[in-house]
Amino acid sequence: MFSGIVQCSSSTRVSASYLPYLQFRDRPYNVTGSMRSLHLNDVPILVQSGSIHYARIHPDDWLSMIQLVKLTGINCISLYIFWSYHEIEPGVYDWTSERRNVTQFIELAKSEGLLVLLRIGPYVDAEWSYGGLPVWLRQFTEKYKDIEIRTVNQLWQMEMQTFTTAVVKHLSPLFASNGGPIFMLQIENEYGNIAHAFPPGDATAYMQWASDMAHSVCSVCYWITCRYEDMDVKTNNANNDYYSGDWLRNVHWPKHNNTQPGITTENWIGSPGWTQFGSAKPHRPIQDFTYSVVQYVAYGAAMHNTYLMYGGTNYGRIVGRTHTTTYSFDPPILEIGIPNNNHFNHLRHLLNTINYYVPALLSVGDNLPPLVNITTKGVVSVIYASPSNTSAQSVIFLINNNDKLDQTVKLEDSFYTVSAWSALIIDGHSKAVVYNSANLSDNTPFKLATAQFKNFSSIEYIPEPSLNSLVFKNSNKSESKKSSFHASLPVTNTTVMQEHYSTTLDKSDYLTYTTSVQLTEFDIELQNITLTLPMRCESLFIFLNRKWQTSIFNQQKEINVSVILNITDLNLKTYDTIELKLVGATMGLDSYGIHFETLGRGLAFQPNDTVMFNGKNIISNKWNYQIGLTGEDKQYFNPNNNTNLPWKPISNQLSTKLSNFNWYRLKFQTPANLVSNSNNLYQVNMTGMYKGLLYMNGYSLGRYLTINAPNKDHVPPCDYRGSYDPSKCRYDWGKPTQILYHFSAHLLNKNGIDNELIIFEETDAVPTQIYIQITALESSY
Repeated sequence: MFSGIVQCSSSTRVSASYLPYLQFRDRPYNVTGSMRSLHLNDVPILVQSGSIHYARIHPDDWLSMIQLVKLTGINCISLYIFWSYHEIEPGVYDWTSERRNVTQFIELAKSEGLLVLLRIGPYVDAEWSYGGLPVWLRQFTEKYKDIEIRTVNQLWQMEMQTFTTAVVKHLSPLFASNGGPIFMLQIENEYGNIAHAFPPGDATAYMQWASDMAHSVCSVCYWITCRYEDMDVKTNNANNDYYSGDWLRNVHWPKHNNTQPGITTENWIGSPGWTQFGSAKPHRPIQDFTYSVVQYVAYGAAMHNTYLMYGGTNYGRIVGRTHTTTYSFDPPILEIGIPNNNHFNHLRHLLNTINYYVPALLSVGDNLPPLVNITTKGVVSVIYASPSNTSAQSVIFLINNNDKLDQTVKLEDSFYTVSAWSALIIDGHSKAVVYNSANLSDNTPFKLATAQFKNFSSIEYIPEPSLNSLVFKNSNKSESKKSSFHASLPVTNTTVMQEHYSTTLDKSDYLTYTTSVQLTEFDIELQNITLTLPMRCESLFIFLNRKWQTSIFNQQKEINVSVILNITDLNLKTYDTIELKLVGATMGLDSYGIHFETLGRGLAFQPNDTVMFNGKNIISNKWNYQIGLTGEDKQYFNPNNNTNLPWKPISNQLSTKLSNFNWYRLKFQTPANLVSNSNNLYQVNMTGMYKGLLYMNGYSLGRYLTINAPNKDHVPPCDYRGSYDPSKCRYDWGKPTQILYHFSAHLLNKNGIDNELIIFEETDAVPTQIYIQITALESSY
């Protein structure tokens, strides 16, 4: 027998591989659930899962990322299907281009022996623009004018069922019934968060329909939803939260008469759902995260999922409004594809420790051990041991739910110190502590090599024709002339200002509105124009008679803009007509909310909106609009298309800012590896730039914005103890939310062919300050 105080040695490691799918791979199997666990062909399993999204990873990196997340000790990956990414137009599906080959991604998971949770939604949130829904659902056409999204509405339900059916048909060869790794599917997502926005009867009817529809599409599938506890019994409700132990014991099991297994689809650790451009970066201490996992497993979890295990990158224009291009703040695996020294080894130790004790955890079946309060101040013990076989594996959990007091407790003949807000895992026979959530001595760091690459062979620029053919204030004549490469964008006439997404169909962030106004004697005498209008986009550029006047940037959902524009240098007189051009730029639709059919972005498109021009409402004027930029339309970012453009060289010594609305081209050769046996990992440091679009060799790396988080005079120390919320432990106050933009090494050219980093920048900028951050791993996993 042990006696005295038992501590966890930093060298204590439990290595275990637990991959239940390997017993069933390529053989049909059934999935069922009981109170304690999920079952494959009646074999109980414990699922440890991690979220990883195929659409946010370059396909050439899929296998290495799957292998790296597997290395943490998980036996399952969780992934969303993104409706807008696959059904480009109604009835037109794309399952192969860019990063869309989800079949290949799941086949790779299968090859690694991992189960797959397929989260169809088809509303998913996931910080994806419009929550993953296609914008064609909200076209104000005769067909869709009466749609109501995520409620009892015939048109919405028809489209939702059509897509769900298409996904099931496409991926059914990989379902459990065919020996594939997809053992569980999800319908809808976090509906309990918004059910209150609909009449109670409608919410209940809609979710009952969703459950019935899902089972009609695949009757042999194990279906779940999440955060809707009133779901009918045939669809398993799951939880999304930082802590799920109390939910499991006090809410879920009582609600479902102890019949449904406890499943958590999202325990947030590296989720950037609360990271917007202009905010400090979030950090959830790994001690708090591992405490929550140990508590949940001890209380009886059947499945838990780390969201995100690896986040990836919001390539292109997929990300929701205000969210960063990186989908990776402080997860166990960093965006560039290496372990996070803050998290990785401590989490890996936990997951492999749990894997080792799976036989003990599942040996009791549904006869779960009680939670025993062994102190009056929050320490709980849970003992898993076979009542009939004392030599069988057993495990003890000591959980201190008190967020202030470290406590020493006696268990049998041994004493254990349990730090506040922490958990111990103890071997039932040796009584040794094999895991301590508060002890980071196991979190040994990985050694990295880094370098700044600035060896660009040339830096060039070219004005954006759709904006720079307009004469700039204070610009020289050579930049003002209409260039020969300028091909006008199509112009459409309308009598109203258009909402952005119903007009562009999400083809571009940029929409230009133009109208003409006759000046009055008052306007001429004043020599100023006061322009007032609503702004529901992130950038607004204002031109008068093709001269840029001002730019406005906005991080709020909606503001009212009022600007005074001086017209002295325009040489106008009474009754002259002046051209007003407004260019609005968006950064995605909201990913979360209610009544998505009403969402809109742009300028003045609501029925009661006004556009006031020196007190005159010009909203009913004739307006022309143009979609996108010439550089987008003509693909200036594509090396195959931009060779003959009149690029202008920029000196590497340039320190002053260039004018607004330029495309930049930076050429360079692929750098040699920093470490001989380790591949380089790349990020572009966008110092000197502000806001725009970024491409590498024609591949869109997404939007960039280098806005700073606000300064904070006093930043309290980060204390892992106590319930976590997104306001806690934020860091990098006063610094850019995102300055580094990742790209895959697979995008770079070999054999001496130049690479082209292409940038569209909305403001004045200093592109010579840009450099490429290179990282390489020097130590092994």
